Amino acid sequence: MIFWLSAAALALLTMLALLWPLLRRDDAAIDRADGAIAIFHDQLGEVGRDAERGIISSAEAEAARTEIKRRMIATDKTRGPAAAGGASGRKLLVACALAAPLAGAALYMQLGTPGVPSVPFAERAAEQTEAQNLEKLVAQLRTKLESEPDGGETRGWELLATTYGNMGRYKASAYAFSRIVEREDATSATWSQYAEALITAENGTVTRAAEIAIARAVELDPMNPAGTYYAAVAMDQAGRTEEARQSLLDRLELEIAPTPWMSFYLGQVNRMGAKIGLEPVSLPDFPDAPRGPSAADVDAASEMSAEDRQNFVRTMVGNLAARMKEEPENLQGWLQLARAYGVLGEDDNARTAYESAKKLTDALPEDDPRRATVEQGLAALGN
Repeated sequence: MIFWLSAAALALLTMLALLWPLLRRDDAAIDRADGAIAIFHDQLGEVGRDAERGIISSAEAEAARTEIKRRMIATDKTRGPAAAGGASGRKLLVACALAAPLAGAALYMQLGTPGVPSVPFAERAAEQTEAQNLEKLVAQLRTKLESEPDGGETRGWELLATTYGNMGRYKASAYAFSRIVEREDATSATWSQYAEALITAENGTVTRAAEIAIARAVELDPMNPAGTYYAAVAMDQAGRTEEARQSLLDRLELEIAPTPWMSFYLGQVNRMGAKIGLEPVSLPDFPDAPRGPSAADVDAASEMSAEDRQNFVRTMVGNLAARMKEEPENLQGWLQLARAYGVLGEDDNARTAYESAKKLTDALPEDDPRRATVEQGLAALGN
């Protein structure tokens, strides 16, 4: 209610400001000005007649006309905008006075949030106090970590970096990550989070420092979705849009089930595709898309008993294994089968599937992430 009362008061003030020239006009002054201008018109005519009769020279006539016109302009200004424009000027002022508040109200209804209830002052004060308390706690944590002889606990820096990010202080978040990325326990996720903070701090621009962080994240874990995502963003900004788009598609092909980050990948894939004139794609359109259990299959399995669920999974894996005998060149299928056997705890079968996949990945480029996937899978199984 307070907002609407304030808005109404401002609207009235706006209308008053626009209509003030009409409200304060001096009719007597306007009449005098009109009379003076009529006299000036007569004087112009008289000068013209004197020049024709030879009473004054042409130069004198021109000088007289200039002076009379100057006086006419000066007198006309004293009448004000309402009188100068006559009835049409007054109508225009009235229309503007009415349109201004109406246009403001329409704009607010379109872009504002009139349905959101106002926040009581006490609650706003509480929010401000909470924000101030958070700032103090963050400052204390940072001081504590920086003062510790061993450089501060990794978990503490991670917490500080995440908190800075939630506060929108991305440069501070990047600083916190920079304190721990070079440690031995730094993971691919740590490096990719560091890269994200650096990129966000620069309004989406991938800087040289961010490129180094991305490369390190991918080196530690080629399957890290965030590392691949930001590597693609860097390639796109470097003008390698088609290569960037394909790298995202290749990474999507390695998944056997939907994951939350796929929507971000898809958004980038279609954005890049639009830049190079390619049609939009969706997950089912990707080549060699995962052919494991569908979402409906997963939902059905969740309602089964533990024994029935195990048999269900084994049946699905068995079907995939049978299909792979018919499609031995399907690298994606071998990777899916190896992971499925790993979930079932059948290490020997998982090893066999990875070995079949390795025969195919040996022909791939050294930097292909699927090579690293197979090598990591075999290493985890003791090969």
